[in-house]
Amino acid sequence: MAGLPSLRALYYFHQAAACNSFSLAAQKLNVTHSAISHQIRQLEAWMGKPLFLRINGGVRLTAQGETLLLSCHSAFGELTRICEHIRSDDVRRLRLSCAPSFLSQWLIPRLASFYARYPTTELQFLPLGDTDQLRNGDIDVLILSATAGHAQDIDVTLIEDDYIGPLCSPQLATIVAGQSDFFTLPLLHADTKRYAWAEWAAKSGVPGNFDAGRRFDNLTLGIQAARNGLGIIMAPRSLVTQELKNGTLVAPLGFELADRATWMMTIRRRQQEEEITQFRDWLQQAVRE
Repeated sequence: MAGLPSLRALYYFHQAAACNSFSLAAQKLNVTHSAISHQIRQLEAWMGKPLFLRINGGVRLTAQGETLLLSCHSAFGELTRICEHIRSDDVRRLRLSCAPSFLSQWLIPRLASFYARYPTTELQFLPLGDTDQLRNGDIDVLILSATAGHAQDIDVTLIEDDYIGPLCSPQLATIVAGQSDFFTLPLLHADTKRYAWAEWAAKSGVPGNFDAGRRFDNLTLGIQAARNGLGIIMAPRSLVTQELKNGTLVAPLGFELADRATWMMTIRRRQQEEEITQFRDWLQQAVRE
């Protein structure tokens, strides 16, 4: 194509820049390190400018490389999306990235209403990612608990503010409510929410040894452990609405407003696409119900 370098060279550059490593890009593409180096040398020769700085056995993008990477994110992301749309025929797919606890505790219990409203849209759930994956087209929607302030190319929709508090079984609730500190109480921790107890302690002013206690890989397991009387877990109120309603969990000290909120994010240039608009509208209504 006139005016463009080799598409393979651009793709290899995109992968190497995204990985910040020729070796990792080679592993991802199942090619040799020298193949990556050769394509990037060709691309730099075509551009007439270096795209990477070779420093201490590693690589770092030049200013021109950073500019090209942003363009590659957009171009390859759009190509991926269009190709998948053509292959999918009549079924529309939306790739959604969120934390496992949000998926299991909040989203899945409400999904029946989404599929009832949009039966031709299929949601594909992916592990929690980041905004770079929105930019390069790996995901369509990211749901993330974060502080305010986002990049200009990311469209954000506030889902709800985060309120956090200690949760336990009804049997432990009277013990928790009667304590003036948390030094001797059986605490539970989720590795995915490592600073949750410290965050709540700073807000509430309650003293305690917030490093002690049993640990679990994720918040969903911690919530399950708390339901079964193993201790007290720190969790957002939005993830335990059903447990609070049916009485399997109790919040004896209530909840504190956190310095973050739950957001729906997508790349700004795609914010008005039909599937994304549908999911955003449904999500906002589901929060209100």
